[in-house]
Amino acid sequence: MLALTALVLGGCAMGPRADGTPGVSADESAAYVSYQQFVYKIDAAAGTEVWRYPQSASAQVIFYAPPTIADGKVYVGDFANRFQSLSSENGIVDWIFSEAKGWFEAKAATDGTYIIAPNLDRNVYCLNVDGSLAWTYSSEFGFMAEPVIIEDVVYISSMDHHLVALDIATGDVLWKTKLNGALVSAPYYDAERGALFVGSMGKVLTAVDSQSGEILWAFNNNGELSSVWATPVMFDGNIVFTDESGKIFGLNPDDGSVNWALDAGGNVTAGILPLESSFVVVREDGTLTVYNMSDRAPVWTRTVDGEVYSTPVLAGDKIFIGVKGNVLLQAYDLNGNLVWSFTPGK
Repeated sequence: MLALTALVLGGCAMGPRADGTPGVSADESAAYVSYQQFVYKIDAAAGTEVWRYPQSASAQVIFYAPPTIADGKVYVGDFANRFQSLSSENGIVDWIFSEAKGWFEAKAATDGTYIIAPNLDRNVYCLNVDGSLAWTYSSEFGFMAEPVIIEDVVYISSMDHHLVALDIATGDVLWKTKLNGALVSAPYYDAERGALFVGSMGKVLTAVDSQSGEILWAFNNNGELSSVWATPVMFDGNIVFTDESGKIFGLNPDDGSVNWALDAGGNVTAGILPLESSFVVVREDGTLTVYNMSDRAPVWTRTVDGEVYSTPVLAGDKIFIGVKGNVLLQAYDLNGNLVWSFTPGK
């Protein structure tokens, strides 16, 4: 399966193999993890399993897409070409959409009326909340990035090097902008500037006007930037992101000039998690470091029990980290204390 994924990505997305990484989402009461043959709901306080879906493993069904939690539902796609709606309370299936021809590896997005589900079969599927198909948008390559919904517009990154704006009700293309390299992560939307910021496998971070699709500026660190796997974030007046080599940049969002830079000391695929006055960076080797926002000085460092390729998730007073290793999920408090580790039972 991993070899097949490598073929899908071949020629457009090189770098660390994030395939097979646990997909994590969370709210204050529970964490939801997609990994291998199950989706798990885990109690946020105790770290114990609440339910798993399906109840029995199947060699044909594999999950890696982070679940989407909304209105008492859990929306999640699998590698059996199916997208399902589950009850968040007990994991019982509401409906299954089975018209896709490829894998669901990206997290879906919803506005409460529509569910936008990207697929590696080169299509984005827009579903109604009852699971019926509203529209389909097709491209030349697959989709690995979570869509961003702003009012009545869907913004989505494509591995065909384009950032696309679609009308959420019809799927009509509002604009389509070609960027440098495959896009495997969602753009960050800044309402103040009306701008989208997105990184690429082409080793560029680009600012794009959300209304017109016009490129505002592009940053490649004088040709020395590595691939950007994760969505940028905005804090303390900076657009902040990491590249694969572990460089962390704080850019002026108006012109892309560098306000500050630091080095995580190892490869980074996961994105940055902002906290109230600090931010979290996790290296691929499991080194988790929290830095002050004001001066970027390290606050604390911990070692996660395994490899980490996906962005940590903050819910309530806990940081949840999906792990490829001896455990599946770890929860830390905001002071860096390990609260619990979760390993699925048989």
